[in-house]
Amino acid sequence: VPLAVMLLIPETLRTFGAAFPDIRLRVSEELYIAQLQRLRKGEVDVAVGGIPQGLSSGEFVTEPLLATRMVVVVRRGHPLEKARSLGALAGAKWVYTGATRDEGYAKTLYERHGMAPPAVGAVVNSTLVLISLVGSGDFVGLLPQQIAMHPLCARYLSTVPVAEEGLPLTVGAIVRSDSAVSPAVRHFIAHLHRAAHHVDQGAAP
Repeated sequence: VPLAVMLLIPETLRTFGAAFPDIRLRVSEELYIAQLQRLRKGEVDVAVGGIPQGLSSGEFVTEPLLATRMVVVVRRGHPLEKARSLGALAGAKWVYTGATRDEGYAKTLYERHGMAPPAVGAVVNSTLVLISLVGSGDFVGLLPQQIAMHPLCARYLSTVPVAEEGLPLTVGAIVRSDSAVSPAVRHFIAHLHRAAHHVDQGAAP
């Protein structure tokens, strides 16, 4: 998940790599559905991303790392850049992240505020694709606040100042229950916590 890749993984790799130079790490970016599938198959040891609702506590163990909010973003100069409500954006072309148009943070955000989900302009399975579509067209999307404010994105994207509160999201580490006791996994998660603490300290006023 890009929030982890951009904010947590670099610091985690630096400190974990220094402490355990003989352990090789492989990092890949995928949506949480693919992450969970690979966890179940034992193809990965740790998934880092938004902790989904209804996750099986018997199958997986979660470690909350970082709290964020999904905020509305558009390209700079977009006609709806100064919109003040989700209602004003309901007719826009929204980018949904997920496997189908029946899921995604945009749908959840609107339903959370008692509104019908906005029209689907595109369905993508990559946040990088979402950023590309929003940054170069008239699409509207949702990004974690920390990514929206990151210099790499803020140069091209604007956070729309809607009155409604952004969608809360807890970013965490997810591991299989049978691998949660692995010393290497526990040490890696400890370094993720350290990196998350640095992010929180940097965000503090």
